[in-house]
Amino acid sequence: MNLPLTELQQFFGAYFNQDWTAEHSSADEVIDSFLLDSQRDVITTVKMEIIELINTYTNEPEFQNNLFHEQHCYYYYPNQWTSGPSWLNHIIVKFDEHLLKQENPI
Repeated sequence: MNLPLTELQQFFGAYFNQDWTAEHSSADEVIDSFLLDSQRDVITTVKMEIIELINTYTNEPEFQNNLFHEQHCYYYYPNQWTSGPSWLNHIIVKFDEHLLKQENPI
């Protein structure tokens, strides 16, 4: 029996898929693309699932295994970030900035 993918798995699998570098020049561009494509409730759900994932952190090798194999992420964050939680916290900041702009358009 296949379980449905979580919103987080869909985010990583759809946006940080094996071809993401052919479509985007940076991980931030990928995140921005997701934010432009997604509704507020989806963004909020992914954010909450990211927070849950950060809270499960015990060590970097296990975290990488989860992110790359269970979450279907093809972005190798250790090239730019000191840890998985530091990168995921960066994503949360980008989500929060986007959601704030939606609430308070200039």
